[in-house]
Amino acid sequence: MIAYAATHKRHLALGLASLAIVAVIASMPQLLGDHVREGFAGLAEASPAWLWTASAGFALSLAASGCAWRSALLRCGGRTTRLDAAARYGCGSLLNSFAPARLGTALRFALFARVLHGEGRIWTAGGVGTSVGIAHIVWLAVLLGFGIVTGTLPAWPLAIIGAVVAAAVVTAYLTRGSQANSKIAHVLDAFRVLGRCPRAAAQMLGWIGLATAGRLLGATAIASAFGISRPLAAALLIVPALELAGTLPLTPGNIGVASAAIVFALKAHGVEVDTALAAGIAFSAVETVTSIAFGIGSVMYLLGGVTPGVKRYALAGVSVTGCLAVGVAFGATVVMPLV
Repeated sequence: MIAYAATHKRHLALGLASLAIVAVIASMPQLLGDHVREGFAGLAEASPAWLWTASAGFALSLAASGCAWRSALLRCGGRTTRLDAAARYGCGSLLNSFAPARLGTALRFALFARVLHGEGRIWTAGGVGTSVGIAHIVWLAVLLGFGIVTGTLPAWPLAIIGAVVAAAVVTAYLTRGSQANSKIAHVLDAFRVLGRCPRAAAQMLGWIGLATAGRLLGATAIASAFGISRPLAAALLIVPALELAGTLPLTPGNIGVASAAIVFALKAHGVEVDTALAAGIAFSAVETVTSIAFGIGSVMYLLGGVTPGVKRYALAGVSVTGCLAVGVAFGATVVMPLV
C-alpha cells in the first residue's frame, strides 16, 4: 500500500507538472513565435465551424497513423491497443510541434519499441516506421496523380516514388522466409511479416488511407472556411504539396515551409495571394494546435499506464480536460486580443 501510494503521488505530480507546462505555453503565445499569432489573426476571418471540422480531421489523421503502427507491430510480436498506439504516436507529434528535423519520429521509435520484446526491438520499431512511411508514399502517389493531371504538380516525383515502393515490395518478397541473425537485421522484421501476409500490408495501407483522408478533410475544411471555390479540389493539391515540402523539415512543425507550399498550391488553384496566404497560415496554426492538444492528452494517458486500469482512464479524463484548457487559454490570450 505504501509503495502504491508513493507511485500514485509521483504520477499525480507528473500530471500536474505537465498541466503547468501547458498553462505556461498557453499564457505566453510568443513562445510559439509570430507565425501562430498571425495564424490566429487569419482565423478571425474564417468560419469557426469549418475550423473545428479541420481540427477534427487532423486529429483523425493522428489517431489513424497510430493505428497503422499498431497493425504492423502486432505482426512483429508487439502488444498494444489502438488507444495506446494513438497515444504513443501523439507524443511524437507533440515533440514535432516544437522541435525541428522531425525529432518526434525518434521519440515514436523509442515509445513503440517498448511494446516489443527481445533484442533488436528498437531496430524492429525502426523497420515498422519505415514500412508505415512507404504506405504514406503510396497514398502520396495517388494524390500526386490528381495534381499531375491538372498540370499543377510536376511528374518527376512519381518516378522516385515508384522506385522506392518497388524496392520495398522486392525487399518484402525476398525476406519473407528469412530470419533475423543479428540486431540490425531486425530492421527488416516488418517487411518479412508483411511479405508473408499481404492482408496485413493491406490493413496498414488502409489505416494510412484513413489518415490521408483525415488530412484531406482538414485541408478541405480550411479551404471552405475561407470561401475558396471547389475546396476538395484545392485540398487534393494542398496535401501532396505539403507532403513534398515536409521531406526535409528544418523548422518546428515545418512552420513557414508548409505555409509557402499551401500558397503555391492555392495560387495554382486560382486563389488570390492574400487569401492563399491567410489559408496557409490558418492551416498551419490549426494543425499545430491540434497536434499540441492531442499530444498533451497522449502524454497524460501514457502517464497513467503503470497504475491500475480505472486510474488510467481517470487520468485520460483529466487529459481531455487539459486539452480543453489549452483551447480556452489560446482563445483567451491570442484570439480575443486580435478580434
